[in-house]
Amino acid sequence: MNILDRYIGRAVIIGVASVLTIFIMLYELFAFAGEVDMIGKADYTIWTLLQYSLLRIPQHIYELFPLSMLLGTMLGLGWLANHNELVIIRMAGVSLLRIVGSIMKTAIMLMLLAMMIGEGIAPPLNQYASEQRTIALHRQIDVNTNYGLWARDGETYINVTRVENDGRLIGVNLYQFAKNNIIKRQIQAGQAIYDGKQWQLKSVQETIYKDNSFVVKHIKEMEWETLLDLDMVKIVAVRLDLLSIWKLSSYIEYLKNNNLEYTEYELVYWTKLFSPFTILAMVLLAIPFIFGSVRHVSIGKQILSGFLVGLVFFVMSRLIGQMGLVYGVPAMLSAILPTLIVIALTLWSYRKIR
Repeated sequence: MNILDRYIGRAVIIGVASVLTIFIMLYELFAFAGEVDMIGKADYTIWTLLQYSLLRIPQHIYELFPLSMLLGTMLGLGWLANHNELVIIRMAGVSLLRIVGSIMKTAIMLMLLAMMIGEGIAPPLNQYASEQRTIALHRQIDVNTNYGLWARDGETYINVTRVENDGRLIGVNLYQFAKNNIIKRQIQAGQAIYDGKQWQLKSVQETIYKDNSFVVKHIKEMEWETLLDLDMVKIVAVRLDLLSIWKLSSYIEYLKNNNLEYTEYELVYWTKLFSPFTILAMVLLAIPFIFGSVRHVSIGKQILSGFLVGLVFFVMSRLIGQMGLVYGVPAMLSAILPTLIVIALTLWSYRKIR
């Protein structure tokens, strides 16, 4: 990087860091307030809540990064514009394309840092935070996203590959042991749904072991009576966007191999995969806001405009994704379409200022 790259890059970094810090403080404040009601239940204390909140900060950074890049870039460039530094740079013969190149060099470095945090640091910390929260609230459940959920109900050991946010259990395995610790019955089910009173197992394979032999039965649906209730299960439900790309990919393969529904997971997978392009598109979109009126830029107007653009993008991406699931649009197309719309809007804005 030369002097110009470093100077513009420093302004962008300071802007992004400032906006991200404010967002994280607000986000953590609301998240902390939402968990306060859990204090006093079982072994859940104020220190458990503090630990849980701190461990989830990397994930919040990753979630807020696209909007922070948009607002932070606008804030950093706006500061340069308000001090007439962008005007001086342009009068020195530096083209708009050259300035954009300096901004994008910094944006790529920040984007790589965000991916490192979101895919390398945040997932294991989220997993550990969920485990500690679960242990504090319900000691009889052990959750580990590598091996699923484990619980014990009398002589039955329960393993669930994944818990959905709506309480559905995917990949249920039940192991019943005799008093001499010899397995006597095994039940495998594609999923389990709570009907309000008890669990209903779907696509069941039951194996009964007796006298050194076993009998296998295939049952479309069967009832499952257990002390494992819906409220207890929802405590260990993990949001899809908290999983890393690699774990999402392996889980999608598992669902495909077992003929289970996987389109929702594919949408999250492609959305996370296209996230770097979304971040860069947000940065490109911020630049026309500044150069459209380079002599004087109101910082308050920048923040408001950028926030509205970010809000529209957030709503649009969720809406397009859900519509894609409903109408059978390929997940990859639903995931990348919002970013393509932002890029198209950015190109139109560049033509306008040129």
